[in-house]
Amino acid sequence: MDISQQFQVFLGSIVLGMLFLCLWSLFNAFFYKLKKSIIRLPFETLLFILLAYLYHLFLVAICDGILNIFYPLALLIGCFIYQKFYSPRITPYFNKLVKVISKFIKSLYNKAKRFYNKTKSKRRKKHGIKKNA
Repeated sequence: MDISQQFQVFLGSIVLGMLFLCLWSLFNAFFYKLKKSIIRLPFETLLFILLAYLYHLFLVAICDGILNIFYPLALLIGCFIYQKFYSPRITPYFNKLVKVISKFIKSLYNKAKRFYNKTKSKRRKKHGIKKNA
């Protein structure tokens, strides 16, 4: 493997490290309320398995799956760069996105609940069922 290909994989690993930590920050924004819950564990495990598989595909596509010690180090360097420089700027946007999505889901839930209650009262009237105290 020539030096230019190694340099490409090294830079790609830095970029993927930044991207992976960005995805994990988004995951944390969605699952923040379940911080110490057992429910979060399977989802986080699946996320890390997916990220490891994507990194494996990257290595197979670029350098035929040859793993050098510098590539995981470059991945960690990318994580450090994201955490130090980009995370303080990007995380507030993720929090706003989660708030907007949660408001949207709550409004859909309330609409569905109102619709269900309306149809429930119509069904009672149609079948002549009286409401018990």
